[in-house]
Order: sequence, then structure tokens, then C-alpha cells
Amino acid sequence: MAAKRYEVIVQSRVAVDPGYTLPKKDTRKLSDFVNLWYQSTGQLLNSGQDSFQRMIQASAKMGNPVMTVFKPVVFIEYRSARITEGTKPATLNRELQTFKAVFNDLIRSGQYEGKNHFSAIKQIRLSEPKTVFLSTDQIKKLFSYLEKSESDAYLIALVCLATGARWGEAQSLALSDLSNNMVHYHETKSKKSRSVPISEALYKRLHDRLILDRLTDSYSTFTPRLYESGINLPEGQRTHVLRHTFASHYMMNGGNILALQKILGHSSLNMTMKYSHLAPDYLREILQTNPALTLC
Repeated sequence: MAAKRYEVIVQSRVAVDPGYTLPKKDTRKLSDFVNLWYQSTGQLLNSGQDSFQRMIQASAKMGNPVMTVFKPVVFIEYRSARITEGTKPATLNRELQTFKAVFNDLIRSGQYEGKNHFSAIKQIRLSEPKTVFLSTDQIKKLFSYLEKSESDAYLIALVCLATGARWGEAQSLALSDLSNNMVHYHETKSKKSRSVPISEALYKRLHDRLILDRLTDSYSTFTPRLYESGINLPEGQRTHVLRHTFASHYMMNGGNILALQKILGHSSLNMTMKYSHLAPDYLREILQTNPALTLC
């Protein structure tokens, strides 16, 4: 019945427009749209190449379906298989979020006219991971080990602890990023610049080092010193432990949650709220609260 009705519609269109032809069936597959996104948007992003590779691999494992017939169950079954293989739910949630964002972007730009089927898929519910930070005694112990190193690990770690920077942000600082007792971060994860004040002592120390040359890649020194100091951290917490420590001590010593959002460069206050439970009732400024003051 539906086929007959469709035939009548086509015949009526031809009668009105003799040049009318049936639209070609869209046979583009998931990987085709991933490639389309990468060429138009992905290659301009810091993590675009990594996201592209992961989505291409995921597309292949899903059988690279034609998007006109794609159903959410395709991803759900793929996700179940990955969990059975031992893939962490958080990793799969990030994959789902990436696919959602990619097709939203393609729809907005008019490069995909279908429905974003990934939006109908719910993420796996995860328990909120505990954010670990170092105590004052642990900070002093860690830096006593870092001080023995000939690399720039001590100075980079000190900058992270004093400003809440990510390791890569602190390590990539140049002399031109310093002015008026402030450090200016430009090569950030969010691509948004931010500035944070530091003490005169740390400013001079960092300035004197950067006059000579750029800081060396020293994360490979930081990790073993962390273990040597006897600090055991949950999996996944090591990379940002100094950033978490800064934020936690900042709030415990009366820092303002809105100011902390700007200092950390968070795009949303929700990202910063995980530190809010540490705040007492009184407020102080950043130069009075950061945990690096005892070290410089």
C-alpha cells in the first residue's frame, strides 16, 4: 500500500516536472562522516587528531554502518562488547560524547541532514571519582625529593602548585609569558588564555630560569620522585595531583569558587564545584592561599 502511494507521488511529480529524477540514496557510512568532520573542524582542534583516530577505530568495530539506516542499538552492542573486553566505562562515555558532538557539529554546518542517533543513547552511570590532593606534609616531602633532581621538575611542579596549572601548561611557559608578577597561559586545553599572579620570589626564580632557555620536558622525573616520596595515588590521579592540590588548598583557605573557575580555566562552573565542599565561611585572596608559599 505504501509502495503504491509512493509510486503515485512520483508519477505526479514527473507530470509537473518532466525533468524530475529520484533522489540518489545516501550510502555514506559512519567513517565517511567522521572524515568529513575532521576535514572541516577536527583538524583545527588540539585533540582533533586523537579523536579522529579513536572514532575511525570505533566505526570499524561497529561494522562501519551506513548512517541512513543506523540505529542506536549498533553503538550499544559495540559498547557492551568493549566492556566485556575490559574497556573502562569512562572511556566509552567519552567516545559516545565525541560522536554526539561530531554529529551535532555536522548538523549545524549543514553537512548531515539526518537525525543524531547518538543523542538517544544514555551514558553509563559512573560513581563520582574522589579527587585526591596532597597534604602540607606530603607537599614538603615531595618537593624535598624533587629538589635533588637536576631537571626542571622542581620549578615546573612549583608553578603548577602555585597557579593550578596543568603540567604541560607550566612546562611550555616562555619568558614572554611573564609580566608584573603574573604568569600568562596561552597554550591551554581550552585554547583560552588566562593569567594568574604569583609571589615575587617565584616570579624571580622563574624569570631567571627562562632568561636562559625554555623549560625542559621533566615529567619523567616527576613521576618517580612521587613514588620515592611514598605518595600513593589512585589510578588516573597522578597527572593532575598538583592542580587538584592547588584548588583544594585554595578553597580550604577561603578562596572564592568563582575566582577558582577563572584561575583553573574551566569553561563551566560545574567543573569547579567539585572543590566547593572544601570551602570554609571566610575568604582570602590567591596570594594568601596557594600551597606553594612555604616553598619559595
